[in-house]
Amino acid sequence: MASYQQLQDDVQRWLNRRDLADAIPGWVAMVENDINETLRARCLVTSGLQNIDAPYIALPADFATMESIRDATTGELLRLKDQWSGHWTEQYQPSGWQSYDTTTIVSGPCTAYRLVHDCVEFLPHPQIPNPPDPNWVPQQVLMGWYSKPRPLLLPTDTNPVLETLYGVYLFGVCKYGAMFELDDDRTAQMDAAWQQAVTRANLWKQQSDYSGAPYTEEPACRF
Repeated sequence: MASYQQLQDDVQRWLNRRDLADAIPGWVAMVENDINETLRARCLVTSGLQNIDAPYIALPADFATMESIRDATTGELLRLKDQWSGHWTEQYQPSGWQSYDTTTIVSGPCTAYRLVHDCVEFLPHPQIPNPPDPNWVPQQVLMGWYSKPRPLLLPTDTNPVLETLYGVYLFGVCKYGAMFELDDDRTAQMDAAWQQAVTRANLWKQQSDYSGAPYTEEPACRF
C-alpha cells in the first residue's frame, strides 16, 4: 500500500535531492488542489441516497463536482440547470413541465437541480407540508459525485488516488519540485507526465459510456 512517506522518499530520489524534505508538504498540498480541480477518476466516484426535504441541500464535505442525480424510484436523471435557467415552481402538463403562477399550490417531483455556492438546489422547489405532516414522505434521489481525496498529512496516510494512480501524485510533486529548483526542462518533463497520467485516468468515463452496449440517443429538447 502506497503511503505519504513512500511518496516523500520517491520524490527525493527522483529529484536527487535529500535536503528538500521540509518543502515537500507544500508541494503535495498544491498537487492536491490540482487533483480536486482536474482529476475525475473512477476511484473518486462516490454515491449516496438523499432525501429532498428542503429546497437547498448542503453538498457533502468532500464534494469536488457532480457526476449525476437520479430519482431513486424511477431512475430518471434530473436535469442540470445553470444560474440563468430553471424555475422554482413548475407544474406537470401533458406537454411536459411548465412554469406556473406562484400563487398556485401544486405538488410534484423535482426534475432538475443546480449548484448554488455550497448547496444543491432542487427544482421545482419541493412542497414541504406546513404544518408538518408526519405521513409525508420526501422524494429521494441517488446522488453521485466526485470526491476530494483525503489530504496526506501523516507518514502512514494514504488515499484512493495515491494507491491506484500513484503517478498523479509523484509527477505532480516532482513538477513543483523542479519549478522550485528553476529547472525548466525537468519542469516541462514532469508536467507532461502529470498531464498524461490525469488524462488517462479521466478516460475511464468515456470508455465505460461507449463500451459493452450499442450507443443510443434520446432527444432532450422541448418544442
